[in-house]
Amino acid sequence: MSNNTNHSRRRFITSTGGLALGAGALAALGPMRGALAQNQILQWGSASLGSTGYVIITVLAASVNKFTKLRNSALSTAGGAENMALLGEGVIDFGQTTSADWQPAIKGEGPYAGKPVKAYQMFSYTVWNTSPMVRADSGINSLADLAGKKVMPATAGGATTGMWHTLFKTAGLYDKVNWTYGSWTETYGAIKTGAADCIPTLFTNGRPSAVVSELEASGIPMRVLDLPADLLARAQKSNPGLLTAMVEPGKVKFIDKPTRVASSSGILAAHPRITEDTAYQITKAVLDNVKFVTSKGSELQDVSLEFASKFLIPDYPVHPGAARYLKEKGVWRDELKIAT
Repeated sequence: MSNNTNHSRRRFITSTGGLALGAGALAALGPMRGALAQNQILQWGSASLGSTGYVIITVLAASVNKFTKLRNSALSTAGGAENMALLGEGVIDFGQTTSADWQPAIKGEGPYAGKPVKAYQMFSYTVWNTSPMVRADSGINSLADLAGKKVMPATAGGATTGMWHTLFKTAGLYDKVNWTYGSWTETYGAIKTGAADCIPTLFTNGRPSAVVSELEASGIPMRVLDLPADLLARAQKSNPGLLTAMVEPGKVKFIDKPTRVASSSGILAAHPRITEDTAYQITKAVLDNVKFVTSKGSELQDVSLEFASKFLIPDYPVHPGAARYLKEKGVWRDELKIAT
């Protein structure tokens, strides 16, 4: 994605307030309480249209609309990495991020060079498994086999791209593959047509997303690469938000043995201007109403009180309002720190 495209999107988001996209989607999950024009509208950055991240954030924002008097609107964005940039610019109030987005954003590294982002963690809501996957008939059996191949980690502004750049740099492959980018729909279309040799898995805690299920149904055999534990350990030294998980066979058609995959946790991020009371209300609206939230789709199945603090990152501050709720419910972790 070019800088011009990013700037155009941000001007559009600022000028429209995201209502063209957000209001209709949110209204479908609960009645609006009062006229939008009479209330501040909190903007939530999600991900590309139709992606699991888009669904999750839309439902979370809708839940806050339903159970509080706060007004919220979900915007489609390129994903976690762009959401961090938008938070840094003050364009959005909340954003879907992954644990892998935080270190470069807070430290002003990589795409945020010279522009460190100040943001607070709210709660975690899933684990994304976005690990390299290839066609089974490609002859590619390891990361090393991807040298000279077309690698497509979805959107240029997405969290998966940042995580893959770290992974491939650690493996010494960053400059040896041909990088290309697109939406999740374009990415999964590219593997079908041969326009890409390697794409990410898109599982939420081992569960296939809609695009994965569609690929399974197409009959194209795929292979999820089993990543070496030592490679992931070295990558984690560069970015501690890069997690690892074992996905067992049975959940996904493309995995027939226990497979070690690259992962990251989904974390709701807040702009520092959000008040303690607002952050508390939002956290409470979601986590006091888990049954409502999880009923809206398989993508939301990890949303729970127990999960909410489990994958927050100790290195970065938690919003005081979210921390107050987590402490009240007895799920606060002592190694976490509260923003001041």
